[in-house]
Amino acid sequence: MKKILFLNGGLSIIILSLILINVSGCGNEDTPDPSGTLTANAGNDTNVITGEKVTLNGNGSFDQQGGAFNFSWKFISKPSGSTATLSDQDQAIPSFTTDLAGKYKVELTISNSQNNSMDTVTVAAFSVATIPGTYNNLLPGPDVGVREFEVLNGQIYVTCEFNEIGGIVYKKIACFNGASWSALGCGLEDGSIFDMVAYQNELYVTGQFDQIGCIDAKNIARWDGFNWKAVDSGIGSGDDEAGYALEVYQDELYVGGRFTRAGSLTVNNIAKWNGTQWSNIGSLEDGSVRVLKVYQDRLYAGGFFTEVPGTNAQFIACFDGSQWSGLGSTENLELGSTGVVRHMAVFQNQLFLSGDFEVDNNEFSELVTWDGSKLSDFGRAFSLFSGNEINALATFKDALYIGGSFNQVVGTQASSILRWDGQLWGIMTEGIDGTVLSIQPFQDRLYVGGEFDRAGNQVAEHITIWDNP
Repeated sequence: MKKILFLNGGLSIIILSLILINVSGCGNEDTPDPSGTLTANAGNDTNVITGEKVTLNGNGSFDQQGGAFNFSWKFISKPSGSTATLSDQDQAIPSFTTDLAGKYKVELTISNSQNNSMDTVTVAAFSVATIPGTYNNLLPGPDVGVREFEVLNGQIYVTCEFNEIGGIVYKKIACFNGASWSALGCGLEDGSIFDMVAYQNELYVTGQFDQIGCIDAKNIARWDGFNWKAVDSGIGSGDDEAGYALEVYQDELYVGGRFTRAGSLTVNNIAKWNGTQWSNIGSLEDGSVRVLKVYQDRLYAGGFFTEVPGTNAQFIACFDGSQWSGLGSTENLELGSTGVVRHMAVFQNQLFLSGDFEVDNNEFSELVTWDGSKLSDFGRAFSLFSGNEINALATFKDALYIGGSFNQVVGTQASSILRWDGQLWGIMTEGIDGTVLSIQPFQDRLYVGGEFDRAGNQVAEHITIWDNP
């Protein structure tokens, strides 16, 4: 009897266990968890001309279970004073008309009875005008590009990799007085010049070279109007070291680049020269300095570096004459970071920065501004379109000029050069067919250099003069 009872009890337990397992399995198959199955997609950010009608598109939104859901769109922010309203805000494709220049940020929410999901899209509206003016092309111009300009004593100096201009030998550097070209001694046989600046009535150049003007000079030299001269024993020691940037600050010349020596001093990517001797001014580490600019009585350095002693610099730092400091958090920027800073200009009491910004693992050129206390976005004018590149910033006649290699920006077509006057973007007729590398005011006109063969729909050889009456 005991044996029979044991068997019946064991069999009952086994049968009950199988029933419980089977019921549990059926429940998982027949009743899926609906939470987290909705994904909202408000579409791509875009640039438009102020006054344009904008059509948004949420058709990229989906439910993983294939169920139906509702749409709801609303403005999160828009320019102060804007009265723009959304039509069909409960549909997949709503629209609105931009009535003021600025950013319109719109949020999409999709929902069903059990879940919801949100996404945002930003529409930047720009006011754009066509700027009257003409391009006066210098023919024949340099045969291979123009990288930098500098003005000194009534002449504009030009450098890049050219070896002649109009059939006359000018090795990698020449000057123009508004009527004719002149050579600077023997010029530069081997190497490159990356920046030039006027200091103590002489032209200083820096780059990557061992000789210039038939004299020994390591990566930096000066031209007094008649002859080339060395700057002490130069900067750098190895073949891979170079100077990239020059700026005059508090009556001394600052040199930035990738180098570990200035004269006999051990330095780290930056040093200063007072006309007779070098001084060490601290270190900019883990990279190189690519641009220097004075703003509000401080020296700003931009480049690839990420650290100055005691602070996280994140590609840009400022020097007050005694110590370096960073610019603080970049978290408020729409792009999240300044990226590698390559160009700077001061306009309307703000420091404009351009460089390489990383968005979704892709690099884009863009502008941000610094007012002395905080960094701010500048409209995403360039970074919404891959391939756009900013190479030059310059101020002229109460406007900021931006040059580079770009086309589709500020909601319209603009060929490699734009003007910003603080309110309007200016399209400069047909623009430049190629890449702008440098912009420089000279004799009340704007000189534009780069790698291009047409300007204003006329033949040009890498250099042209914009005349805006």
